[in-house]
Amino acid sequence: MQTSEFHKFLQNPRLLNEASLPLFKELVQQYPAFQLGWMLLLKNLKLVESPEFDFYLAKGAFYTTDRRKLYHFLMTEDALEEKEMDSLANEYASAGSYQLEPEPQPAESLSDLVKTLRRKAPAEADKPAENKAEEQERTDAPEFVTETLAKIYMRQGMYKQAILAYEKLSLKYPEKNTYFAGQIEEVKKLIH
Repeated sequence: MQTSEFHKFLQNPRLLNEASLPLFKELVQQYPAFQLGWMLLLKNLKLVESPEFDFYLAKGAFYTTDRRKLYHFLMTEDALEEKEMDSLANEYASAGSYQLEPEPQPAESLSDLVKTLRRKAPAEADKPAENKAEEQERTDAPEFVTETLAKIYMRQGMYKQAILAYEKLSLKYPEKNTYFAGQIEEVKKLIH
């Protein structure tokens, strides 16, 4: 299928008929992750009332990122269909306009590469102790504490961190306060 043909069907889905069906089948066979191809194939199958519609719908739904759009596209009348196709066409057109970052040029020699890496990222050992403490505080912030993290601390033998995590969780989720208190008692039993 040529690009111009595809755009013609995309702009006016009423042109879909028995003759266009093999074109879209071939298109989705060649490019199975092409969402618009699947949507137009399914619309085509629905318009010609093909018995293969259910089979292709199951496959096409897998490749469609928004099934609600697919449902509305397949079930709407022609007036709404044009609006939907315009929005899909705009998404399709904008998808091709992404700018890729230029690839970095490879270093000419190993020594140049080492120099470049040293300039870009200082080693973690070079960080002062204050920064490491700040970083540790950030990772233990209450918004990052979960019950799973507390259990991991417990399994790894980091009992103090587990107790702190459960205390933070009990403050964050007061409705589960008794549960977390029980967990804290279990950790304290493991310590003694």
